[in-house]
Amino acid sequence: MSERQLTRDAVQKDLDNNINFSSDGRYVVFDCRGEGGINTNTRLGYVDVRTGKVTIFYTQRPPALGVGAASFLTEGSVVAIHALTSGATYEQTVRGGMIISTDGTGHCRWLDSRNVTPPFTPGALRGGTHKHEPDASGVWIGFTYNDHIMKALGQDLRQVGVSRRGVRVEVPDDSHGLNFVGESFTVLLTACVPEPKPGSDEYRRAEGDCWVGRHGYAKGSAHQRARAFRGAVVVEEDGKPTAYSDMFIVDVPDDITVPGPSGPLAGTEKAFPAPPKGAIVRRLTRTAEASDRRLRGVSGHLRADGSGTWIACLARAAVQDVVTTQVFVVSPVGGEMRRLSGLGGGIVSDPRFSPDGAYVAACGADGAVYAFSTHPKSWGRAVRVTPPNDAPAHNIVISPDSALIAYNRNLSGVEQVFVCDAQGGRA
Repeated sequence: MSERQLTRDAVQKDLDNNINFSSDGRYVVFDCRGEGGINTNTRLGYVDVRTGKVTIFYTQRPPALGVGAASFLTEGSVVAIHALTSGATYEQTVRGGMIISTDGTGHCRWLDSRNVTPPFTPGALRGGTHKHEPDASGVWIGFTYNDHIMKALGQDLRQVGVSRRGVRVEVPDDSHGLNFVGESFTVLLTACVPEPKPGSDEYRRAEGDCWVGRHGYAKGSAHQRARAFRGAVVVEEDGKPTAYSDMFIVDVPDDITVPGPSGPLAGTEKAFPAPPKGAIVRRLTRTAEASDRRLRGVSGHLRADGSGTWIACLARAAVQDVVTTQVFVVSPVGGEMRRLSGLGGGIVSDPRFSPDGAYVAACGADGAVYAFSTHPKSWGRAVRVTPPNDAPAHNIVISPDSALIAYNRNLSGVEQVFVCDAQGGRA
């Protein structure tokens, strides 16, 4: 076991479980939020995993306040949540995706377009995009979303969407600086409903999403681009509606400019933006229907392997009537969930699939990072790749070559970056 503490200064370095590694595996990007969260943060930085050198490469210009959750997009840029440059108060429905240079120049441009002024604009949204995740090509970027228009009507439902870069969508100026123009055509992929019918596949919240494979999942002789997400479904318990998350998958069509059957892409003054034609949603798990209520629901940020064979999540398992949270995997084409981990005390962090699909990394109850093998001959074998620690590892991320694991540990109130060698978990 080997572990290196890369950072030691007083600057907060929150990884937020994104695409934090640069494509060459040299740098790990972070934001500097503290207890105040993203809405009080103004800085982004990266750390060199070879030397531990920390570089703050972006500081917001006033009056903007709120930046974070960065992912590497190219060697020289990241995409991150960003407050409106007009200075409008940051919140979940008032923000967007910003592409920011890492060279320290402060150069940035909007990823998505935003138009909150009726009539709304196809290819632009009316709220706040966040948790931006580029796919392997860097052309498509997935995100979660909250709608500003519908929130005012009492429907603040988190959704999942996607931006297709390279298609500039013009929107009108507005007197309050709430609209902006980005470089992408942007749509929602999900259709949440405020009150799902108990026992149905309707969901009222979509989140924890991820790309499925570098090039999608195998669908016949081709590969289908798709995102997996957790959807909050409802069942009746003791005569009362109760929500649990289950795993869903949505196919992402090549052409997202064509409206689907549920309504206009831009939405209306009384309805959410609707998904494009071909954005087909399927439910992959049905834990909410488990006879043992203790085992209902999945959790954690979903993560898939590079081949699109498995999607990892957290769920509860009962062994000799002891219930713990463990790592499970699900095929994107359907079938039963398969348990991968079996640690005593369970798992206390989101799981992270290695890009090569050889293992899933997660933190155990002892604060150590474990690698769980996905090889058929050693399925579920747990290798502890760091020593136990009273400060549990979280925000686990893995280098593009699957050899290095990076993560946060909170030491004396400061999020520090650590790394360890994953080699022991790949045999």
